[in-house]
Amino acid sequence: MSDIVNVKESLHSVFNQNVLIVWKPKYNLGVPIIDEHHRGIVTTINSLYFGMQNKHGDDMLMPAIDMIHDYTLMHFAIEEDFLAKYECPDLKQHQEWHKELKDELARVGRKSMMDHDPVQFLNFLKEWWIDHICEKDREFLKYLMEMLQ
Repeated sequence: MSDIVNVKESLHSVFNQNVLIVWKPKYNLGVPIIDEHHRGIVTTINSLYFGMQNKHGDDMLMPAIDMIHDYTLMHFAIEEDFLAKYECPDLKQHQEWHKELKDELARVGRKSMMDHDPVQFLNFLKEWWIDHICEKDREFLKYLMEMLQ
């Protein structure tokens, strides 16, 4: 019986130690497709982090870069469509942020691959999560909520 308990404790420890960002309801913006994209981005961040914690960071780096690239193409297009549809005055600024972020994503992704350094890419994603998703997206949410009332 103690062997089964030890195995369960070991598995619990392995599976719970390797999540960098735990999704919380406060992260929801209230726009379902945008929230789904954000959860997907968090999933990719956590998958890369999990791989790094389990000595597979180099193997997980390229798939993480590809996934984030694909998510940004979809996510930014849909987000900008929402902003345009509701004539958000910050649309141009948000588009500029998106362009800068795509350029930075490509640059950091290339450098991380050349350096075999998944930590570099993970740090970029973490900062993106904090700056763009948790802060800048909240700004346009305020405007959308006012327009929808």
